[in-house]
Amino acid sequence: MKNHFRSSAFSRIVLVIFIFQFAVFNLLSCKKKPTAQELEAQKRLAEEERAKAIELAKDSAISEYASSLSDEARISQLFLVNIEGNQKYYSVEKMQEKPLVPGGVLLFSYNISKDPLETYEFIKSIRTYYIDNDNPPPFVAVDQEGGYVNRLRGLTSVLWAQKKIADSFSPEKAALLYSAQARQMKNLGFHLNLAPVVEVETSENKDFLDTRSFGNLEKVLSYGKAAVDAYEKNGIATVLKHFPGNSNADPHIGLPKIKYKISEKDNFFKPFESLLPDSSALLMSHAIMQEENAVAGSSDNTNMPACFSSYWIKKIVKERYGFKGLVFSDDIFMGALAKNGYPPELAAVKAIEAGVDVIMLSEKRFGSVAEILLKKAAESPEFREELNRAVKNVLKYKIKAGILVIEENAVGGQTGQPSENEKNLAEAELPVPTFTVRINPDYAEFDIKKFDEDYRLGMDAYN
Repeated sequence: MKNHFRSSAFSRIVLVIFIFQFAVFNLLSCKKKPTAQELEAQKRLAEEERAKAIELAKDSAISEYASSLSDEARISQLFLVNIEGNQKYYSVEKMQEKPLVPGGVLLFSYNISKDPLETYEFIKSIRTYYIDNDNPPPFVAVDQEGGYVNRLRGLTSVLWAQKKIADSFSPEKAALLYSAQARQMKNLGFHLNLAPVVEVETSENKDFLDTRSFGNLEKVLSYGKAAVDAYEKNGIATVLKHFPGNSNADPHIGLPKIKYKISEKDNFFKPFESLLPDSSALLMSHAIMQEENAVAGSSDNTNMPACFSSYWIKKIVKERYGFKGLVFSDDIFMGALAKNGYPPELAAVKAIEAGVDVIMLSEKRFGSVAEILLKKAAESPEFREELNRAVKNVLKYKIKAGILVIEENAVGGQTGQPSENEKNLAEAELPVPTFTVRINPDYAEFDIKKFDEDYRLGMDAYN
């Protein structure tokens, strides 16, 4: 199965370096003395080509790291799964006689102690278990919207529901609340918050969203930005949700179906388009969403749940909005999906094909779904490329989060002897380095003094 996860990144980097060297050769062999302007233009061109080569070198290093993982560890990167326990972590299933652990772990209230040090030690035990069993450590996620979606209640400072915050505080004051919350979460060992909700409240969704929306479009834009900036700048990744929206139908029970008018487009799409550039991730809804005059069954596949729609994920989110972060599915074990022809095994395949990077499960076991993805990858080169894309995106996020590190190698790699390419590039004084990805050996210890200080600052912000 190793060969099924190979990438063409290496061939691309070789091509770019060749073009780069050719440009440098032409620069150096030019007989006519160039003007100052021409020299500056040539220098900019060389720097641009070098920057492209460096990005490809990093991309190649990430591909090599992915290929170095076992099939089980590699496919597991695509899952965000709830776990057992709150004292010491252990896996609940195996694949090929080895512990099977997800690329991301989602903690619920029962995983979290009321004592901050105990919570930190539990999260630390997760990392230790992964490393001991030859897996990249996971990102640790939590649903911390505020209000009744508040997994850290009684542990971190008070966090009201989004609607109550927007009704009670200025955006600047809200930023103080969210910043203090983020610092406490970071100190405990969390990486990612499945928040904020940036759907605009309408008559069609307010019964379902209740107090989870900031309110109208103006409030969602201002308070959504305050929340996203506060979390991201304090080391907690945000996940905007739920794109492209919800209705009053509970997706746990029935699939939301939304027909929107052209005049309503801003209410549905502007918050995501505006806030995605500052956010690390996006969570897709299960809604079937169409423009009012759309024809069911049209080729843009808007007649299916958004998390399975390449139109919404690839064409809108990735192409039109230019989003390069992680795309999460909503829980594929929701009963409404299975009742409408999307059992978890099929849902997982369709989500990856549509452009999803991380599959979220409410169940604690994902091995049966992982095996189906591996089988599909063995049969379909196109699907294999989609898996490669998703795995690399997860690893890129883990580098951003500091879970993994990407380091520049010394010239010539381990041997210390530069290659012919490296010699030529070094002579041009613009060498292209190579890189290695590895587990970050550093892990921050819990700082009770800082936690107490941030807790106090969070509480003070309410007074």
